[in-house]
Amino acid sequence: MLEGSHNLFDIVTVIWLFPIVFMFHDLEELITIEHFSKSNKIKDQKPMPAVFALFALIVKRKFSTKTVQFAVAVTWIFLILSFITLFTVQSLPNGGSFLLFIAAINIFFLQVFTHIGQTIIYRGYTPGVITALFIVIPYCLYTYYRLLESDLIDWQFIFDSIPISLFIVPVLLIGNILGRLINP
Repeated sequence: MLEGSHNLFDIVTVIWLFPIVFMFHDLEELITIEHFSKSNKIKDQKPMPAVFALFALIVKRKFSTKTVQFAVAVTWIFLILSFITLFTVQSLPNGGSFLLFIAAINIFFLQVFTHIGQTIIYRGYTPGVITALFIVIPYCLYTYYRLLESDLIDWQFIFDSIPISLFIVPVLLIGNILGRLINP
């Protein structure tokens, strides 16, 4: 079924689509986050389990960010992801080095589920959920598929990349700190 897409997208194109897909996704968030934060508040709901209450607090803090602050965070993350993508593409002639790339794809894929959780908490649209569902999930699944099918990675490699993903998260969160330093 997906074999026909091999002619349309070579592996280098699939890899370079990563920062582009990231920007489409974050543009949806950038365009909608400030308006969303002004017009929607987490309503006092029935008591939630502690895990959901903590998640709701994190969501509330994220959505209280001003657009310019969020743009700084997005720019930082975009630069990091672009560097990882460039490094991955440059390493292809030597057999490829996919560890950082797969670690970043893991994070990108898993953060989709935060959008789904936010949508459940707010019981409606939240910034980023549309592109998360219709662009990020298909892109990540297709990227995993293409890299696995091309024998550039295997399932063990994906599993082994998880600790690197955990290491990358704080590096990406530096963008949030930089954004909060700006006080519009």
